[in-house]
Amino acid sequence: MSRLPRRGALSAALSLCLALAACGGGTNSKFSGSTLDGQVLMEASAPVSGSANVCLYAIANGQGNPLNTAVVPPANTGTLLATGCLNTNAQGQFAQALPAFYGPVLVQITGGSYVNRATGGSASLSALGSTNAALQAVVFVGGGGTVNVVVSPLTTIATAIALNMPGGLTMSNYAAAAAHVASEFQLGALSITSAPGSGDAQDLALRGIEDYLVTGAAVVDDPKGSNLLSWNSAALATVSADYTSAYNAINGTTASFAFQ
Repeated sequence: MSRLPRRGALSAALSLCLALAACGGGTNSKFSGSTLDGQVLMEASAPVSGSANVCLYAIANGQGNPLNTAVVPPANTGTLLATGCLNTNAQGQFAQALPAFYGPVLVQITGGSYVNRATGGSASLSALGSTNAALQAVVFVGGGGTVNVVVSPLTTIATAIALNMPGGLTMSNYAAAAAHVASEFQLGALSITSAPGSGDAQDLALRGIEDYLVTGAAVVDDPKGSNLLSWNSAALATVSADYTSAYNAINGTTASFAFQ
């Protein structure tokens, strides 16, 4: 009897063991889960605290399970990855172990407050309006270890852009949207998926958004900043002009923005 079939079967079994990383009691890293470690920021020195709600949703077919913000208080309409929503601490930080999940996650923030640089006083996230929640971001979770995520007005804009791209909320769309946002806000080589440093280009851009939200023509033209945060293409010309004014007023610059 030929031994070739047995040798082929052994080779196939060996390949399967390597693919599953299960021979000898091992575990495939794909299914080992991760800890999500995040921070919610309006700028480098303005964390969103005041027990902001952090809700985590799995993304499937380019869609998350967003909050229903048409009601007050907002109501969960999908299945959360964690039991209930989390809360940020005084530094805007949160952490959640997701031991049995592998894939993209939609992070949505409601409630909480921050110190607005433009006014020097406390401002509430409830005064913001975007696609589904006050602030949003997308992050890929799985494979073990700790996964970091930054949630800011800039990641909120990127989420809104990605949602409207063919295929919706995929990681490739979110990466492309994040790069587009970095270009539109003139961040150079900085990424919006990393935390801003004090006084860097991303920090200045976020300070401009803070000023946009509370002073000048933008308050009249774009109540709650919904056109900016949802990147409303029909209003970008007005948003650009108002943001340019806000950015220069708070940063003492002469920059010019023409959003597309």
